[in-house]
Formats: sequence, structure tokens, C-alpha cells
Amino acid sequence: MDRCVVLVDAGYLLGAAASLLAGEPMRSRITVDHSALIRGLRERAEADTGRDLLRIYWFDGAPDRVPQPEHRRLRVMPRVTVRLGALTRSEGRWAQKGVDAAMHAELTELARNRACSDIVLVTGDGDLLPGLMSAKEHGVAVHLWAVQAADGDYNQSEDLVAEADERRVLDREWITRAVRAREVAGPCAPQPPTRPEIAAILSAPLPEPASKNGGRPAPSESREEAQPSKGVPTPRDLAALGRTAAASQLQPANATLRWSSDKG
Repeated sequence: MDRCVVLVDAGYLLGAAASLLAGEPMRSRITVDHSALIRGLRERAEADTGRDLLRIYWFDGAPDRVPQPEHRRLRVMPRVTVRLGALTRSEGRWAQKGVDAAMHAELTELARNRACSDIVLVTGDGDLLPGLMSAKEHGVAVHLWAVQAADGDYNQSEDLVAEADERRVLDREWITRAVRAREVAGPCAPQPPTRPEIAAILSAPLPEPASKNGGRPAPSESREEAQPSKGVPTPRDLAALGRTAAASQLQPANATLRWSSDKG
């Protein structure tokens, strides 16, 4: 009886860790050293309760309840038992089904059979409140652990917090011993164009803003000033120029592009 058991809601633990370290509760945004995480949970549970560990139950969701690579790694570790609920996708979001029910059943069964004296719950789900109360009625001390909230507030059910015998917070320092934010690559820099005609178009100056009279030259402007300067290539000229430049890998240094909304 003088043993402790840890029940871990993996969705809560890893989702809250992702919020804390990466700014959003997506498990894809973090990398997890599961060996270090399990070791840390065991050491912390034994230190907090003063009892030897009986077992860590890891509750998680998986598509069709098929163990994923991380679940296969976890379930062969000493003193670790994996319990899987369903993982379903609805309106573009993944949701666990049956995980809280499985945790509730395990919690009440352990307490009823007096398999341990202390139970550590790593969860924030208020649906476990009846199970927590039942465990207390059977003489089991319930320790509720939270992951440090990213906004400094609670990320657990208030009723669950109020009913627990003991409460601890797994802070950022503790979490980062086993969890890291995944680096997200920045936007790729645009590649330089390989075709000379594209390079000419991209390097051309922006069109000058139209004058107040709709783009027509002012009366004071001469007809010669209103016309494009002679010898300035059009897009068609540049296309032809690109074909010859591509062959020779040369391009006129003074080529510029003028654009007209009327004529293209």
C-alpha cells in the first residue's frame, strides 16, 4: 500500500508544454525526450510523496487506438503502462475520445483495491473530479500536478484544484529538461531568376505615379517629353532580348522597362 502511482494525461502535459515553450498547444511544435520525461516524473513523484513508485500510467489518444512510435517506445520502459483512447479529427482539429474515461476508471480501481497510498494526477480535465473524490474516500492522498501556464494563470479545472490534497506546478525549468521547442524554419529567401528577361523585369524601376489629369501629360509638357524615350525596350523587346541574352549569357546594362496600363 505504501507506494505511489502517477496517472499522466499526455494530451494535457504535452499540449501545455507546447503552449509554454512554443506559444501554441500543438505537440508538433515540440520535441520530447521520453526517457528523460519518465525519469523526471518518477523522481519527482517519489520525492513529493515520500513513497516508492509502483507504476506510471500514460494515457493518450491514437488514430484507431493504434500505438504510434512514441507509444511503442514508452510501453517497453520499466514501470510504464500505456493506455490509448481514440484520436479523431473534427472540423480540422484533433480530439481525444475515451482518455478521461480510462483515467477515471483506473483512478477509482486503484483506490478501491488499495493498490497505493498516493496518486499523482497530471491533468487539467474537470471530468476527473468524481474519480478524484472517490479516491479520497478510499483513503488515498491525491496530488495534482500542473504544467506552468504560458499566461501565468491556471490551465486546470478550478474544481479539480480545489479538491486535490496537494498541488504542484511543473515549471519551465523542469519541463525543459525533457521537452524542447522545435525550431521553425523561416520563410525561404526568393531564388534569383535564371532567365535574363525575368531578371530585367524584376530589376526595372516601378512605374511613376499618374498625374492628376489621368496620366495625360500636363499642357506645359512638350509632346517629346510625354513620349517614352526612344530606344527603351517594351516587354516584347525584352523577351526577344532574353532569348539572345540567354544564348550569350550577356545582358545590356542600360536595359530598362516601361509599363503602360493601356498598352501593356
